[in-house]
Amino acid sequence: MKKILIFTIMCAMLTAYGEYIPFDKAVELLKNTTPKDFPNSNEVFLSNIIIKLDDKCFTETINESYRKILTDQGKEGGGQVFFSEDLNYDSLIVDEIKLIKSDGKIISFDPKVLLKKQDAPGWSNIYSNDSKYYTGEIPGIDTGDIIYERSRTASKKIVMDNNFFSSYNFESYTSLVNDYFEIDAPSKIKLYIHELNIKDIKYDFVQKDKDGRTVYSWNNKNVQKLVWESGSEDSNFILHHVRITTVRNWEEISRWYYGIVAPHMMPNEAMKQKVTEVIEGAETRQEKASRLFYWVAQNIRYLGVDMEKERPGFEPHDVSFTFDTRGGVCRDKAALLTAMLRLAGVGSDVILILSGGRHNPEAPVLWFNHAITVSYDDKGEPEFIFDPTAETTKDFLPKYEEDNSYIVASEKGDILRTTPVSPPEKNNSTLNIDLKINGNDAEGKVSYVLKGMADTIFRSMFSHKTEHEIKSTIISNLSKISPDIEIGQFSYTQPSDTSKDIIIEADLKISDYVSKTGNYTFIPFDASKLGMHFLYRSIMNAFSLPERKFDYQTGGKYSLDTNLKINFGSDPGSISFPDIRTFDYKGYKTTLNKKTEGNTVFINYHFENDQIHYKKEDYRDIKSALSELDSYGNLYMIRIDGDIK
Repeated sequence: MKKILIFTIMCAMLTAYGEYIPFDKAVELLKNTTPKDFPNSNEVFLSNIIIKLDDKCFTETINESYRKILTDQGKEGGGQVFFSEDLNYDSLIVDEIKLIKSDGKIISFDPKVLLKKQDAPGWSNIYSNDSKYYTGEIPGIDTGDIIYERSRTASKKIVMDNNFFSSYNFESYTSLVNDYFEIDAPSKIKLYIHELNIKDIKYDFVQKDKDGRTVYSWNNKNVQKLVWESGSEDSNFILHHVRITTVRNWEEISRWYYGIVAPHMMPNEAMKQKVTEVIEGAETRQEKASRLFYWVAQNIRYLGVDMEKERPGFEPHDVSFTFDTRGGVCRDKAALLTAMLRLAGVGSDVILILSGGRHNPEAPVLWFNHAITVSYDDKGEPEFIFDPTAETTKDFLPKYEEDNSYIVASEKGDILRTTPVSPPEKNNSTLNIDLKINGNDAEGKVSYVLKGMADTIFRSMFSHKTEHEIKSTIISNLSKISPDIEIGQFSYTQPSDTSKDIIIEADLKISDYVSKTGNYTFIPFDASKLGMHFLYRSIMNAFSLPERKFDYQTGGKYSLDTNLKINFGSDPGSISFPDIRTFDYKGYKTTLNKKTEGNTVFINYHFENDQIHYKKEDYRDIKSALSELDSYGNLYMIRIDGDIK
C-alpha cells in the first residue's frame, strides 16, 4: 500500500510540473513502480531527451534513458545496451552506463570497455555505409534493477542545410513512467508543429521565450505499452504524435533534392552510344523505357564504389562515373537510369521514396529510405516508376513498393505523391490442373502462371537457387495439391527472361485420387483449395488476430484463380458439386463457374481483394466472411456411377 501511495504522489508531482526528471528523482520514481502499474510489460522506461539547435539548425542532443526490469522474463536480454551514429553526420559520446541494483547499489561501467563498434549493413540504402552501432551486455541483471544510459550526439553536418526534423509520440510500443522531450531553438527559427491522429491523451506542453530563444517541451506520463499488430496501418496514420519541422511544404524538399541531384547528371559519349544501341528499333516511349530499365537493373551492380562528398547517402555519383564503373547503390542507379531515359527522349527524374510506408501529407519531413526513378507521359504526368535496384524483377516497380510515399527531385518543386496500386489482375496467381481419371488414379499436367508479387518472389528465389533446389521448391509447392502426387518432367521460366511471366509446368500422377463407395465416386474439389496458391497465406495473414485495435492494411490487391479440368474418359453423367457460398464483401470477392463439355468438366474458382486500407471496425465482419474459405478445401464432387452407360 505504501509503494502504491508513493507512486501516486510521484505521478502527481510530475503532473504538476511536467519537466525534466533528474537522476535521483527518476531512480526513486522507478523504484516505486511495480508490475501492477504496467501489467502488460516486462520492463518500464523513463526518458529525458533535450535537443538544442543553433542558428543553422546544427543540434546537440542529450539522451537519458532509465529502464527498470519488472519481471523475470524481462531479465532475458535485459542487459543489452545499444547506441548508433552516422559518422558523416553525427558524433556520439556515451557518457554513462550504470546499473542501479534494487538494494540501491550503483555499478558504473566504462562505455569504452563495454561497447563494441559494428557496421550497420542492414540499415536502409539511402544512407551511407558509415552508419555504425555500438552494443554491449551488462552482466548480473536481476528483476527490479534499473539500467541508466546517458549519451550526447552533436551534428557535424546537416542533410538539408538550415533545416530540422523531429517527432514525439504520445503512444508507444514500450511502457514509460515519464517521457520528457525538449527542443531549445533560436526564436528566429520557425518550427512547424503538426499534431497528428489526435486522441484523448492528456499531456503537458510548454512554450517559453527567453533571451532570444524558445524552449518547447512535451511531457507524457504513465504511457502504457501498445501491443504491436502485424499488418496494422502505417503508424504515421494511427499513432497520436507530433511532427516538428522547419520546412513549410513538400515543394521545398523536392527543390532541395533537385539541387543535390542536378550537378551529377551530365552524360558522356559512351553513355550516349549505349542508349542508341539499347533502344535501336524501339518505337514507343514504353519500349524505350523498358529496354533502358532492364539494362541498368541487370548491368549496374549494386555496390558502393566511392564515398560521396557533400551529402553521403543522398548525393549520387556522377552518372558517367556510375556508367563507367558499372556499379552503384540506389541513388547512383536511379540517377543513371534517369539520365539515359532523358537521352532517349523520355522525360524522367530521380525520386525519393519511403519504401514500405506512407508519410502523413500534413507534415513535410525529409525521411525517405530509397531513391528510384520516374518517367513522364506526353502531358508531363508520372507514367512509369522504376526501381533499378530490383535486379531480378519483371515489373518496373516491385509490387511491394506500391502505395508508398515518394517525392520527385524537381526544379519547380513537387508535392508528396503515392506510388500507384496495381489492380488485382496484375497481381494474379493462376493454378491450372488438367487431369484424366484412370480407374482410381489421375494423371495429367499442372501449371502455375505467376504475375506481379508472386512473379517477383519466385523470380528472385529462382535467381539464387541451384537447379536441384529449384526442383525441390517446385515439388514442395505442388505437393499441396495432394500428398500422393508424383512429379514427372517439369519446366519453369528462366528468371533472366523478363519478357515472360514466371510459369511453372509439370507432369503429374496422383495415386488413389478418387475413391468409390457403392455407386458413388468421390473426386477432390481441388478448385476450392486456395491454400495451394503461394500468395494466399500472405493475404490471410492480415486476419490472424482475434481482433484489432488499429486500422489495418493488406499490402496489395491480389487475385487467385484455380482452373480445374477433369477428363473422365467417358460421359461423366450426373455429378453433384459441393455447395460453395460466393460473396462480394468490402473489397473481397469470390466467384465459381463450372461447365461440362463431352467427357470433361471445367471449373474456375476466383478469389480477389480489391482494397488495401481497412478500418478496425470492419475487421471481425470480414474475418467472419472469409473464415469459410479454408473449409472448402476439403470438399468433394460426387459422381453417380449408376447413370453412366
